[in-house]
Amino acid sequence: MRWFRQAELKQGKVLAVIAAVGFVAGLVLMNMGKKALLYNTGLLSEYTLYDMKYSGVDKHAFFLYLLQKRVGTALILAVLSTTWLGLAAAWTGTAWLGVSFGMLVMASMLRYGLKGILLILAGVFPQILVYFPAALLLLQWSCEFCTAIYYPERLQEFHEMKDKSLLLRKKALRFPILIGALVFGCLLEGYINPGIMTGLLKFF
Repeated sequence: MRWFRQAELKQGKVLAVIAAVGFVAGLVLMNMGKKALLYNTGLLSEYTLYDMKYSGVDKHAFFLYLLQKRVGTALILAVLSTTWLGLAAAWTGTAWLGVSFGMLVMASMLRYGLKGILLILAGVFPQILVYFPAALLLLQWSCEFCTAIYYPERLQEFHEMKDKSLLLRKKALRFPILIGALVFGCLLEGYINPGIMTGLLKFF
């Protein structure tokens, strides 16, 4: 289909739309199921915030945990991108990120109103400045790498290079850069964000 071929050439826009739709869906889901998903689970409860406020954070251990989680997920996505499930995995991952963040935002707002927005902003700053573009580029890379392996004719770069192996090498060399961005995001989240959260929680 012509539309599908055009969408493959604009994966970044496609992923952004999927993430936006997922975010809205997350808002709606949390609002509709707030009793089961929020109040019965204790998500972002005052007790949880109290524990975060007065429990010390081992920043080094937290960083290593984040590193294992974020880079591990990226490696799994990279492996899946070498299979025919690569596109589906990237789209599903994008939707999940949108839905989960939407649910978290709505949960915080339902719990604390306008203060909940500040809580979310503090919770994602400053690492969101790195994570957001890195995640979008990583997901786009996954789509393009899978496409380069199985449907290279859909990529404009393939028609310019006329060499599939060269195209794959070019795509593969971009992956370490994205991993480096994730590592930097982990540093921000592990060593800087805890101080921001602790400062904000004094007002809760």
